Amino acid sequence: MIGQGFAQETSVPKQNSLDEFNRARELAFAGNREEARSICSEILNQNPKFYDARILIGRTYGWDKNFKPGRAELQLVLDEDFDNSDAIFAMIDMEKWAGDPNKAIFYCEYGLSFFPNEEAFLVQKVKLLQDIGEESKSLLVLDELLELNPGSEEGLALMKKYRSSKMVYKAIYQHDYEYFKEPYNRKWHLSSFQLARRNSWGTVIGKINLGDLISDGESFWSREVAKQFEIDAYPRVTKMSYAYLNYGYSPNNLFPKHRAGAELYHKLPEEFGVSAGMRFLQFNSDAGNKNIFIYTASLEKYYRKYWFSFRTYLTPENGNVSQVYWLEARRYLRDSKNYIGLELATGISPDEPRGNFSSPDVYKYKSRKLRLSYQDRLGTDRLLYLLKFGYEREEYRVNEKRKAFSFSVKLSYQF
Repeated sequence: MIGQGFAQETSVPKQNSLDEFNRARELAFAGNREEARSICSEILNQNPKFYDARILIGRTYGWDKNFKPGRAELQLVLDEDFDNSDAIFAMIDMEKWAGDPNKAIFYCEYGLSFFPNEEAFLVQKVKLLQDIGEESKSLLVLDELLELNPGSEEGLALMKKYRSSKMVYKAIYQHDYEYFKEPYNRKWHLSSFQLARRNSWGTVIGKINLGDLISDGESFWSREVAKQFEIDAYPRVTKMSYAYLNYGYSPNNLFPKHRAGAELYHKLPEEFGVSAGMRFLQFNSDAGNKNIFIYTASLEKYYRKYWFSFRTYLTPENGNVSQVYWLEARRYLRDSKNYIGLELATGISPDEPRGNFSSPDVYKYKSRKLRLSYQDRLGTDRLLYLLKFGYEREEYRVNEKRKAFSFSVKLSYQF
């Protein structure tokens, strides 16, 4: 197989040029790209056919998102050495970075015209076709790849991804439990049965929630279980944004009678994301219906194997604004389905079980909470489990606090 590094040369450079090129490459990988380009230009003045130096110049322009001069440098190589595989691979990367997958596919096909059995070109083409939604075409290329090499690790992984993309349903069961003693013993149980479907426009989720409040003298389950029916939708708005829409109804007083939510999420450069929206809750009480409006915004960031999210909830009432702040961090382990997490928060969120399964007064009080989580597969890629353990020091009356402990388990199966 032809490599994708910087090792292919059509002429034999002098040892001094090789040494200088290796130094330039080290500088480029260390972030000193301007100096690396300067050294490569000196090499090309002495040896114009040392194409690896020009390819490195092109790639470093691409790393700097300066695509026009990057393309020009790579095209100079292809004009003189039209089947230079390193230059072709670099041009594929250039177009991917520039956000033009169709142009990148063109260069995959260009490379395959010279190297029809080159797995790396086929792999790149499959990934690009999958990215733009050309599933039938990607499957044909994938079949070609696996016919060429039935044991190809990348080919088998891509086939697994293709089959996974055909599984549009996900069944979810989640159970949340919370316990506290002051000023009386209470156990909260919330079970949620969910079915999600992925569509071309986004994802929709139907939920049936069963809530149970265990008081003093009652067993593990009480004599009355409350019901709530919810629907969530995550429609795509643009290529870089999507929305969250929610509506829920309950005939029982343990849940809000009505709940609704709307939020817009937008992806930013450098792996940042922002969102803003609101939640609405209507509770029944002896004095009549009570409406609560909560405004929320978030900022998130991916950094290597980490994900960070900071969110706030603001609840205005009677001239005051209750403020909740929520910081969440994840450390991904093997992949995106396996992680450990940490949550630090002040106050109650309407998006957590306790905020949905409580009274309107809960949003007035202050609290400090810590929660640990762990997610992984359970025997197969289709089945995931998520465990959460939490401790909270919460205010239940003004200036009176209690300890609360929580546990959550979530199972999801894709089919």
